[in-house]
Amino acid sequence: MGVIQLLGSTLGLGLVSGINLYATVLVVGIGIRSGLIVLRPELHQLDVLANPAVIVVAGLIFLVEFLADKIKWIDSIWDAVHTFIRPLGAALIGAAALGEVSPESVVIALLCGGVALSGHSTKAGLRLLVNHSPEPFSNIALSLIEDVLVVFGTYVAVQYPYVMLIIVVLFLGAFLWFAPKAFRLLRIETNAILAVLKKVFLKVKGLFVRKRVVVASSESHRPTLQSSSTSKLHEIANHEMPIEYVYHLRDAFNVRDHAAVIKCAAGKGVRGLRHSIGYLNITSTEAIFMCKRLLRLRTFAVPRNKIEHVHFKKHLLMDRLTLRVGGKQHVYYLFKDVSNRGEVISRVLRINENDLDNDSTNPIREMPIKLASGSQTKDGRH
Repeated sequence: MGVIQLLGSTLGLGLVSGINLYATVLVVGIGIRSGLIVLRPELHQLDVLANPAVIVVAGLIFLVEFLADKIKWIDSIWDAVHTFIRPLGAALIGAAALGEVSPESVVIALLCGGVALSGHSTKAGLRLLVNHSPEPFSNIALSLIEDVLVVFGTYVAVQYPYVMLIIVVLFLGAFLWFAPKAFRLLRIETNAILAVLKKVFLKVKGLFVRKRVVVASSESHRPTLQSSSTSKLHEIANHEMPIEYVYHLRDAFNVRDHAAVIKCAAGKGVRGLRHSIGYLNITSTEAIFMCKRLLRLRTFAVPRNKIEHVHFKKHLLMDRLTLRVGGKQHVYYLFKDVSNRGEVISRVLRINENDLDNDSTNPIREMPIKLASGSQTKDGRH
């Protein structure tokens, strides 16, 4: 029975550490020093967490996390930084519970780290979803709920290991269902942070080498749908798109050299491809999202002459582009780019939208969608 109790306590601490490592250490340390938590003999090595130095450091970092966790998008950056810190911290807590180097301690450490990673992935994924909501209150409410759960879960893990073991098993069962979505969201978060860092690096590099960074067209040089549109779209093309995507675009949509491209993640309304990372291609006739899902290329195409409204909004981590088609919204989360291609693309689409509103005879309405092969389904996939 001692083994089950040990597993219940250590895995429980691993789970709450995946949500908030510093709060877990702080609660255990303060609980032991105040007498609210009485360690069983097999967990006596966790007395080290009651050391005043450990409590002070954990408290200071927890205060920083408490504040960062309440700020939209900052919390996602904080979670990304802690993708490895939380599981490693949980593994150290599991190993410290045994207090010796042995095969058993290694197993406990690995289990704690794995459970912590699942808890962290769930938290980070939910935060990324909540950050897409326009209001900030849901983010703050979710953060406060997490803080309460960590305090409650830490106490239950130490004092009632059997109950906590059941909770961990139930959580892992639910996580198996949520895992694919959670890891897709983590992948989006990681790519977004890397894009921001790359943008900052290129801007700093440009300052040092005294070269002017290519930026989006100014108001006096807006791209139009006339003869200049092709060259402007070509200027902001993303040459990082994999070659297989380029070939597929040519074969399926007869697109050659004049597509504006930006790396992004699909959001609400992009059927069957939500939370997939790919490339949004803006041609003279269509907005085509391309990605790889289940090891094969997938596409979602929207004719530009059917776009009723375009909305673009900048955020700290990613920019949001919303296209309204047939009363429904198609959302794309654009990764940051040093030349602000997302903003330029939104301007191109807005010009299209304005021209369609002002001129019902605009030739764009009559331009057919050119397909080299295949046919288009109702939702735009091929």
